Amino acid sequence: MGTAEFSHRGDGGKASTACPMPSHLTPGAQFNFNDASKTFVGDLTFHHFNMILSGTCTGITCLVIFMVMARHAMHLSNPTQQVKIMRIATLFPLYTIYSLLSVCFPNAYVYLVGWTKVFQGVALYWFLMLLCDFVVPNDQHRAEFFLSLKIPKRYSKSKTTDGLSWFKSTWFFVLQYPIVTFILAIAQSITQAQGTFCLEGNKVYFAHLWITIISIISLAMAMINIMGFHSNLKPYMEGQKPMMKLLAFKMVVGLEFLEQIIFMVLDSTGTLKPSATLSYADTIIGLPTLIICLQVVPFAFLFYYAYSIKPYTTLNVNCTSNLQDLAVVDSETGSPRIKRYQSGPLGVYAWLALFNPGELFRDIRSTFNMF
Repeated sequence: MGTAEFSHRGDGGKASTACPMPSHLTPGAQFNFNDASKTFVGDLTFHHFNMILSGTCTGITCLVIFMVMARHAMHLSNPTQQVKIMRIATLFPLYTIYSLLSVCFPNAYVYLVGWTKVFQGVALYWFLMLLCDFVVPNDQHRAEFFLSLKIPKRYSKSKTTDGLSWFKSTWFFVLQYPIVTFILAIAQSITQAQGTFCLEGNKVYFAHLWITIISIISLAMAMINIMGFHSNLKPYMEGQKPMMKLLAFKMVVGLEFLEQIIFMVLDSTGTLKPSATLSYADTIIGLPTLIICLQVVPFAFLFYYAYSIKPYTTLNVNCTSNLQDLAVVDSETGSPRIKRYQSGPLGVYAWLALFNPGELFRDIRSTFNMF
């Protein structure tokens, strides 16, 4: 089991630096499925057991999230909010599918894992815009609403700033996260192909260190501003349970970050190392991705609860543009409910809006124009 080498400039001369990765996990090499000499369960190696269990968890997650999306698509009384919910929900199946692919094809892990962060960034942006819809359902009145606010400054509560400037800052700090992660995902793929990324390398001449640091800083800035938005505008979102909605999908990312630290400690102390049962790829890729697939399942059910369809099946004056056409009083309960939804057969209009990539750029442009 060799190590990959590449050359870099240092101290005015040329030196050879070894990446502490097995040669079969370096760019262009083929993964050796026979590294683990003993089976894990029955006749299955840990790698094959991992594929089965991760695949099962991925299937359950995709089924639960599809149910959430389908229910919103077919009960579309508030397209502005519900399509955003469907976009946030896509994080779960994409996250687990990419993790499953990493289990099945360890050599592709570095090329895949960077894009999961892009999905997180896009989902976080849509979550911010969903919070905006909770606060101000009408886009045309959004600027006036934020102009009327006085927001305490973060480091000086006695001083305030106008709400529109504060929201502009919050919006930019959240928007930078998907942009930064997109650039980093491309950089990660390029440096991995060149042999200079090095998944297990934490030296300054490995791209892995710098990409990890930039990603953490970018995520921290986005999350701080999301939490600030929630804290300052919480009174305007009563009944929407924004914190539960945030935790339903962001806890997955938070736990992954914590687990990365734990695995780094286990690896550096030699506690977790290849054995007759676990190959090198199983320890650095297989186990972490298996845990991701397992933990996403309960969060998918939490997402189902947090983003319930119930608020959109009873009449809300903010949900409908024409109350006379869409509203009817239930003869049994006497409460108003939705008579007609705006989704078309099987929610086709909602699905078309969901898979329209231009919607993201249109939303960014319209918000930018508001400023």
